[in-house]
Amino acid sequence: MTITNPTALTKIQAEALVLSRLKAQFESASLSIADHGSEERPFGWMFLLSGGEAGSSGAAAAKIPRAVIVNKHSMQVIASYVDRDPAQFIKVYEKLLSQNQSRSDNWCLTASFPWSWLRWQKPSVVDLAKEAGFYEIRGEEKEPSIVMRSQG
Repeated sequence: MTITNPTALTKIQAEALVLSRLKAQFESASLSIADHGSEERPFGWMFLLSGGEAGSSGAAAAKIPRAVIVNKHSMQVIASYVDRDPAQFIKVYEKLLSQNQSRSDNWCLTASFPWSWLRWQKPSVVDLAKEAGFYEIRGEEKEPSIVMRSQG
């Protein structure tokens, strides 16, 4: 018997989410999801984007990502300031996601050191995501926000 998450996005819903959020960010751009090059993973999908003509503003067109990741569980749309090939983009995201999930699993263990000292030892997953150039594309905001919400 296969157990499915009723709140997880379908591929069609994920595509619609990507386009609506990108159009909210880049109103004058003509964007679409490429016919091929998308990849499904356990976390969701990586979509390649096509188009990107942002009117007369070349600077705005330069900010449009060429690939995005949609996490079907958290409904996050993730892009990167760093231009990576799709396989590397997915690999870095999966590594960050794995670190996020492993750290969340241990949230209730009693530590022998003060919590603030433990956080000082290791950079947070949010810090690692920033260093990797990742950001979340939200629908209503004009500025990207940092990624890696806890999934539970």
